[in-house]
Amino acid sequence: MSQQTRWKEGKKNVKNKSMNTKHTPAPWTVNPKAKTNIRHGNLTIANCSSTHDGSREEEEIANAKLIAAAPELLEALEKIADGTEPCTEREAFIFIDIAKSIAREAIKKATE
Repeated sequence: MSQQTRWKEGKKNVKNKSMNTKHTPAPWTVNPKAKTNIRHGNLTIANCSSTHDGSREEEEIANAKLIAAAPELLEALEKIADGTEPCTEREAFIFIDIAKSIAREAIKKATE
C-alpha cells in the first residue's frame, strides 16, 4: 500500500479516534435564528453573545462559526499529524498537498 493510500485511508481511523474524545461529537452548527448560538442537535454547546445591544454582532457571529468548526479543526489536525512519518521526497510533496487540502477545508468551515 502506498504512503498516499495510507494517508487517505487514515481518515477512517481519525474519525474513530475523534469519537473517543470527551467532547460532544460533530457536527456542531450555528443556529440559523440565533447566530451566536452553537448547537449539536438540540443541545447548546456555547453562546457567543457578549452584549445585548448588537454592538459586537459581527465579531460574535465570527466567534460562533469558529467554535462550531472546532470538531472539524481537530479532525483535520489529527489527519495531518497521523500522516507525518518518514517517507520519500516525492511522498512528502504529495502529503503536503493533501495536508493543505485538509487544512483549507477546515479553515473554510471556520470562516464562512
